[in-house]
Amino acid sequence: MKLTDLEIDGFGVWHDLKLTNLSPRVTAFYGANEAGKTTVMQFIRTVLYGVTPGRRQRYLPPIDGGRPGGTLGIREAEHSFRVNRIADRGDDDIGRVICTTPDGATSGDRLLRDALADIDEKSYTNIFAVGLDEIQELGTLSGTKAAEWLYRLTSGLDRVSLYDVMVNLRDTRRELLSGQEVPSRIPQLETERDRLAAEIDRLRQRNRSWASLAVKIAELDEQIAAAEREVRTCEHRARTAEIAVGLKSNWRKREQLDLQLEQLAGRVKLPEDSIDRLDELNKKIEKHQRQADILQGQRHQLKDEVDNLGINELLVSCSCRIDALNEQRDWLQSLERQREDLEREARQFENRFSSEQQRLANVLGLSDTRHLREITETDLESLQPQIDSLRAAQKRLEAAQRNLDGLTEDERSLKTQIETAIVGGEQHGLPMDLQQASDLVAQLRKRMQVEQRLEQARQHELELEQQGHELLDDQVMPLWMFGWLFATFVLGALLLGIWVVVPNSPFGKYGGLFALVGVGAAAVAWVFKYFTEDAAAERLDACQRQMETVARQIAETEREKEAVDAELPMTDGSVLLRLQAAERHLAELENVLPVEAQRKQAGSAVADAEARVRQAQRELEQETVQWRGKVAALGMPENLDAAKLASVAERFATLGELEARGKHRREDAAARQREYETLLRRVHDLAEETDCLCELEGAEAEADALAQLDHLVSERRKQQSTLQRREELYEKAKELKAEEGKHREAIVGLKRRRTALFTGAGCADEQEFRMLAADLHQARLMSNQRDAITREILAAIGKHEPEEVFAELLRPESIGILESSWEQATGQLEVAQEQLKELAQQRGVLKREREAIEEDRSLAERQLDLSVVEQQLAAARRSWREHAVVNRMLERIRADYEAHRQPETLAEASRYMSELTGGRYVRVWTPLANDILLVETSEGESLPVDVLSRGTREQLFLSVRLALVATFARRGINLPMVLDDVLVNCDAGRAKRAAEVLTRFAAGGRQVLIFTCHEHIWEMFKTLDADCRRLPNRRGGAAAIVEPEPVVEAIEEIVVEPKPKKKRRPRPQKPAPVVEEVVEVVEPEVVEQLDEPVDYYEYPFVERLVEQRTTVPAAVVESPQVESTSFEYSFDTRPKPVDAGEQPLGALAYILPDKDFQDSDERPEFFDWDAEEAAEVVPQAEPLRRERRA
Repeated sequence: MKLTDLEIDGFGVWHDLKLTNLSPRVTAFYGANEAGKTTVMQFIRTVLYGVTPGRRQRYLPPIDGGRPGGTLGIREAEHSFRVNRIADRGDDDIGRVICTTPDGATSGDRLLRDALADIDEKSYTNIFAVGLDEIQELGTLSGTKAAEWLYRLTSGLDRVSLYDVMVNLRDTRRELLSGQEVPSRIPQLETERDRLAAEIDRLRQRNRSWASLAVKIAELDEQIAAAEREVRTCEHRARTAEIAVGLKSNWRKREQLDLQLEQLAGRVKLPEDSIDRLDELNKKIEKHQRQADILQGQRHQLKDEVDNLGINELLVSCSCRIDALNEQRDWLQSLERQREDLEREARQFENRFSSEQQRLANVLGLSDTRHLREITETDLESLQPQIDSLRAAQKRLEAAQRNLDGLTEDERSLKTQIETAIVGGEQHGLPMDLQQASDLVAQLRKRMQVEQRLEQARQHELELEQQGHELLDDQVMPLWMFGWLFATFVLGALLLGIWVVVPNSPFGKYGGLFALVGVGAAAVAWVFKYFTEDAAAERLDACQRQMETVARQIAETEREKEAVDAELPMTDGSVLLRLQAAERHLAELENVLPVEAQRKQAGSAVADAEARVRQAQRELEQETVQWRGKVAALGMPENLDAAKLASVAERFATLGELEARGKHRREDAAARQREYETLLRRVHDLAEETDCLCELEGAEAEADALAQLDHLVSERRKQQSTLQRREELYEKAKELKAEEGKHREAIVGLKRRRTALFTGAGCADEQEFRMLAADLHQARLMSNQRDAITREILAAIGKHEPEEVFAELLRPESIGILESSWEQATGQLEVAQEQLKELAQQRGVLKREREAIEEDRSLAERQLDLSVVEQQLAAARRSWREHAVVNRMLERIRADYEAHRQPETLAEASRYMSELTGGRYVRVWTPLANDILLVETSEGESLPVDVLSRGTREQLFLSVRLALVATFARRGINLPMVLDDVLVNCDAGRAKRAAEVLTRFAAGGRQVLIFTCHEHIWEMFKTLDADCRRLPNRRGGAAAIVEPEPVVEAIEEIVVEPKPKKKRRPRPQKPAPVVEEVVEVVEPEVVEQLDEPVDYYEYPFVERLVEQRTTVPAAVVESPQVESTSFEYSFDTRPKPVDAGEQPLGALAYILPDKDFQDSDERPEFFDWDAEEAAEVVPQAEPLRRERRA
């Protein structure tokens, strides 16, 4: 599908926008920021897929009016139509679609849906549309997240990612069951079940009694009241001593601070920010001094640069003469060409004159060319009848010969058809005999049938394995059936026991009957159980026998397949492709049979034509004999040709004309040579005068005069740019000098302000000022510290006692015994508290026992919790098995995709990545057992995505997108690719390579629409002959400027005729300086934003790059060899065995051969059930463990 034109009636900021004749390859749109590029891209999505709520909120209704929507012109294969979508029926309207064909017929959205090939909007956005938002999102992601996102692109990112589904399944399984380090649901439920069972046993065994508890509690209450009074008294004394001990250090600090404050009193007061103001002034002075020095250094650099420009004053003074000679360049080349043409024509005329004179003499048999003038016209008229007869015979011979050539060509064509069929078969290694080709087709069909039977047998084997697993589960009797049989057996045994043990049973005379019924019920239960288990065992044995039969059939089929392969010739490729090639070859051989009959008929026709040719030759020979006799009678050679003799009269008059024309051409060539040498002398003299001679000598210098003129013009242009550069440097030096003067004046003013600050403080210099400020600051700190200590003392005392009480305790004579007083009070308090605690514990224990006896109903609750936990455990195990089966199926699907589809995408992405990075990174690949992408450098080093720089990730992201689009194109889905400012973070080199890659990518039949806000990128596409346009001013400016895509025929005409080429590209246009200026401004900003060095693709990788590289296993570093032509898919491929220590991520299990499989006696932790459950659920541990592994 290709977009041919675009019309926006009203959408966002656009109104009545028309873009026509869009290129089917690359169309580059340039527009400044907020020019409406993203709006055009969103309009394309809206017409293709409808108006979403997000787009309606942002772009509708149109700002400048108009109907909400527009039209797209679409070409699909050989058909074209126009799609119009208008969304004016309410806020929920996605837009009414009307498709119009060139003949005026209208229809719904069927043509649009067919053109989109069932690709929905999310798939189109994820595959074919790349915008600035995605580039910015990739830049904000961490290295690991970016690597995961890029890997998901290669894993089939479409509507729902298979990678996300597998991650969700894997996380769910880990939540249900994981290793011992990570908590999971099944082990937690098992632990909870064991705990509840133990608690139920404990509750059942408790002996409840509370008779004597009330008396003990009353006695303990009296003892506790007395102990509490004693504790309060001891606690008050201990608290007072503790506070005094805690205040001792602060009390002494406050006394010392009072002494120091008295010593610092009487100093000059300074503002608190005086030092800050001084530091600020010093910083400003230093800053201005540094700026002035920098500007002075820059001025010196500019002066040195001016001195090193090397201007040639002589060449500058002769600029006008050089321009004049340059304007005569075309005339100089024209003189050279005219001189050569005239000399060549003169030689041609002279050669024609001599050759014509000699030829006529040879024709007439004259040894001397001067005798040509003695032949009369009467002699020629007498020979005319004989000449006519000879010509008629010659024409009959030529007609017969042409007929023979035509029939011979037909016969050769038929032979070529036969040989083509034979050569085609030889190239594919197929037999040339029809019978052998038929036998080969029969053998290949037999090989296909054997392969189909083998596939069906393997499928039947899988079904029998599944049935065997189900029958293995049936070996254990269901719990409900076992319960009923066990109840029946127990009831029968009970009735028999009552009749035997208790003679006087309540059943009376019917006791024996009830005992007989009990014996019968027990026997029936035992027999039923026996036959049920026996029938299940028989079914399992039958299933196993069928599996053995199927295994033998598979082995026989494989042997038959090997036998057929041994009979077939050894060639590469699938059997289906070989069968198709053999059938086509057989059909060609069958078609050759009628062609052989036609060839025989053509052979007989050729023989008849050859007879007619021989007859015409005999007639020609008779006429020739008569002609020779007539010519000999006239005294001429007998071998004289009649046609040549007839032309003598016509060509005889041209000899003089040829001689005169040759002389005129020789004179004109001499005049052109003199004029040409005059211009050469002027060029050489000017070069010597300006000292710009080329390094040439002798004839080479004369032959290369144009090179000398080009050298003069080139030097003149260089000098002109150098003069302009000198003027710019002069102007810049003036500006730097003025700015330096401003900094010098600022330094003087700041120094005056600093001196005034010292004078106001009464200090001589900065050191004295800082010492004074330090002393004042120390006094303020000590004052604040004293206030803080006082607040701490008051906060520590609180409302416990007045401050005077603690002042008495902290006197110098009593401060030494505070610790001993505190220890004594603390000891008394601890003894009293210990007694109170013991009494309270005893009372609490008794009360809890009594309350537990009165209110304990936990037994029923624990039983209910146990049943709930058991149901949750069963549901969790069933859910784990379901997720395991689904995860295994998805792993197989993913393995098949990564083995067959993903390598094709990665190979395509590797080619684009190599082109985008200039060969720096040559391959993109992924290990078979890891969910990561690796990028291989040109030196063979493989790097993970998370260590790449931001720019390289963006190039990898674009390469993967291009590979995905190419993959969809090979599947027949060819939609236009829209790129919105994807090269915004690229420097000039990257952008140029990206432009070339996109151009070549579009040359493969894909349409690419590129929106950019950088004009130098747009100019790059323009130089690549892409369809380049400027978006118009949406506020009523001019229409889009279309740079038409060059046509091959037009280019060929321009090459043949250079004058139209000059008209098409006039010489006065000089866009190069503007482009270079844009590049010089944009490129440093990009480099600064990305933190990348100037050298292309020399990125600062992380320091632990070697360690990350060595963590990749050596066995998976080699990328698989992938063929890009055809693939065969099979989900029954047996994987390679893995070591027991390796745990592949996300894989449930691997099917291993019997010789490589060793069963382990260890069971997983979540299967460690108790003995009763093991006896009921796991009667055969060995097969069950095999089933869980499968």
